Amino acid sequence: MLTKSDFLLYVDAPMHLWAKSHDQQTNATPSLYDQHLMKQGYDVEKVAKVYLQKYVLPKYKNAELLWQPTYTPGEYQSRADGVIHELDTNIYHLYEIKSSTSTKKEHLPDATFQSIVIGQSINLETIHLILLNDEYVRGDELDIEQLFSVPDVTDEVSEMTRDILAKMRQALEVMKAEHSDNIVNCLNPKTCPCPGLCHPNLPKASIYNIPNLTPKKKRELEELKTIAIEDIDDDYPLTHKQRKIVDVMQSKTPYLDKPTVRGLLQSLTYPLYFLDYETYDEAMPLYKGHKPYQKMVFQFSLHIVSSNSKTIQHEEYLALEPGDPAKGLVKHLRKCISDQGTIIVWNKAFEGGRNKEMAELYPEYKDFLLDVNARMFDLMEIVSKGYYLHPEFLGSWSIKNVLPVMSPELSYKTLSINKGDQAMIEWYEMANGDKTKKDGVAKALLEYCGLDTMAMVKVWGKLKELVI
Repeated sequence: MLTKSDFLLYVDAPMHLWAKSHDQQTNATPSLYDQHLMKQGYDVEKVAKVYLQKYVLPKYKNAELLWQPTYTPGEYQSRADGVIHELDTNIYHLYEIKSSTSTKKEHLPDATFQSIVIGQSINLETIHLILLNDEYVRGDELDIEQLFSVPDVTDEVSEMTRDILAKMRQALEVMKAEHSDNIVNCLNPKTCPCPGLCHPNLPKASIYNIPNLTPKKKRELEELKTIAIEDIDDDYPLTHKQRKIVDVMQSKTPYLDKPTVRGLLQSLTYPLYFLDYETYDEAMPLYKGHKPYQKMVFQFSLHIVSSNSKTIQHEEYLALEPGDPAKGLVKHLRKCISDQGTIIVWNKAFEGGRNKEMAELYPEYKDFLLDVNARMFDLMEIVSKGYYLHPEFLGSWSIKNVLPVMSPELSYKTLSINKGDQAMIEWYEMANGDKTKKDGVAKALLEYCGLDTMAMVKVWGKLKELVI
């Protein structure tokens, strides 16, 4: 029996479906963040049901809403989200609920699978998605009429039907196969649920570490039996940045563009403010002025380095109570950052984006927040743009990969909270749930965010030493 979730596993990678069908998944337990996303999906589903009943169903004459009916024709099984049945004409309309703000690449194959299976049992005329409306801004209360958008994807599904039907048949064959020989593996070892099947004996430095390597090139290299970085030929076509990273890993020798890095560091203006935010997002906006999935800043860490580089001051803020967490945070941040000096971040698109959003929410701080953005320097770009590369970065410019190489005395591994998705979930549960855990969680959150900014201080200091 091939279900929709089975089929989507096949679309992701045929080997993942075979592994599930033969009880060979070794990393199948959902992460804390995956569980968070599933809960959000269930929450959206509940509200979308009300939306269907109250705002969609009345548009049909003499119709009923069938909620989550299951259809099992032959070897396939599908559970719909909502199906509207026009009683006079015996015509049906499918509504599939997605807790996202846009049509993602997997949504149309998903809807097409549903239409093929369900269409074998009923006269299905139209197929719709129910998405969160990315233009909706919450007022005092949640307005579910404005919360959703409902694109009609009937034509797109019709165009995909032949291709999806062929893949459904292929998926059945994979499920029934006795052995995994010649079944296609995935291309992402980090998230693979069956690495022993997809990526056996994977070397530490592999082709999957090459940033932005296309799926086509990964398959080409796999076919050439070239998995280890050290086995990539000198004439294999890569981008300039990719080739630099491969050369560094093959030679096991760091690369440093001293003049460029020196110039960038000399352009910084004291005092230096090393800033990091932690955020929480919710599918359905919780507070006035917020949009679906808008990231709410609930914490910052700020290390301040004076002109003599010897005095380092640390400021921090963590919202501890329910409610919009950012207003008190911005107020405190304003007290900590003067009108002079460079604000140093790791990935300015993130911190800069949050500042723009908070500037809209709190116009009294708009000038300050936009000025912070204007004075912002992205330390990450020294690595991401290839000015400094190290073989032990393994093609990554995540601070968690860079820090152990440049400042091994510091480590995230010893922290009880050591990942951003874990931080956001622990914060929300602390602020809105069990108060007996507040002190312990708050301490762990402060340690984690504080290490993010101290890590930047250490990387900055190490870079200064390297370019002398």
